[in-house]
Amino acid sequence: MRATNFLRVLNKQFLGIAGDTANAVTNKLKSPSPPAPARKPAFIDAFLYKMKKNPELLKNKQIWSRRSTILPEFVDSHVRIYNGKTFIRCKITEGKVGHKFGEFALTRKRKAKDQPNAKVKQLKKKK
Repeated sequence: MRATNFLRVLNKQFLGIAGDTANAVTNKLKSPSPPAPARKPAFIDAFLYKMKKNPELLKNKQIWSRRSTILPEFVDSHVRIYNGKTFIRCKITEGKVGHKFGEFALTRKRKAKDQPNAKVKQLKKKK
């Protein structure tokens, strides 16, 4: 319910003008909201779907499907996820359920931040 419409109704009732117009506004505000859109089902690669029933098969398995969703059946198992160059070892925990495998195998290297004292030390060494 919008605050402005709600305040108008309250003002009309407070002033004693709670007639047909106030009732019409309140009835209009009580109209049913449209249904929420349905979500797409989670994508799971075919070979992972087979392992859903027997998670013991998933232990230390190489996974190329970065777009597959992590299921609750995979918790407490170690997998190796392909990042485009190498396989990154990852333990699946409860917090990772519902996310994609690719979120946990970074494809870019982190850039080391320059330490502010490093330049000062280099200048002192040159002197």
